[in-house]
Amino acid sequence: SAADITAGSVTLTLTAFGYAPCGNTNSTKTLTINASVSVTGTTPGSRTGSGTVLLGATASGGTLNWYASATGGSSLGTGTSFTTPVISTTTTFYVEAVNAGCTSVRVPVLATVNTIPTITSTTGAVTCGNQSGTLSANASAGTIYWYSVASGGTAFATGNSIPVSGASQTFYVEAVSNGCISPRVAVVYMNNPVPTITSVVPANR
Repeated sequence: SAADITAGSVTLTLTAFGYAPCGNTNSTKTLTINASVSVTGTTPGSRTGSGTVLLGATASGGTLNWYASATGGSSLGTGTSFTTPVISTTTTFYVEAVNAGCTSVRVPVLATVNTIPTITSTTGAVTCGNQSGTLSANASAGTIYWYSVASGGTAFATGNSIPVSGASQTFYVEAVSNGCISPRVAVVYMNNPVPTITSVVPANR
């Protein structure tokens, strides 16, 4: 029977039985059963900051069509790879497979946009003599790293604040979030010497 055929074609012969003076009539028809199609795999993509993202997908057969929505809408592209339009935030796209009139369900594919963090504020410190102070910084996202140089080098501390003492020095902070690194920002520590009385002049009367 046709129900036993997964895909392909089968010839059906239909016979209409008549009565005299009409005879029997045969009619031959071909029934084509197309194989179902599905999206078998997807590859999400990511980038730092605004721009395009490369996504990928595979199917059991047919053509892959890409969409901006889970249902409806016009195809944005075709094929196993798809470059998104310019996006500034993480966005879900959808892909479906089409083969000989059969269409699969749409499958979501995520295009991730990692935002570059920024140092939003810093607070330096001014001390005198043997006093100690605290430097602090805040970031829009991620972890704050402290350096003694403006570029390169190795971070000596992490977090929003560090203690400082001794001679004056300029430190530098950067924020790291999802592999994205902010520009470094200077944070100044100033240590002033304690003033001393160097001489006195006695008064006469």
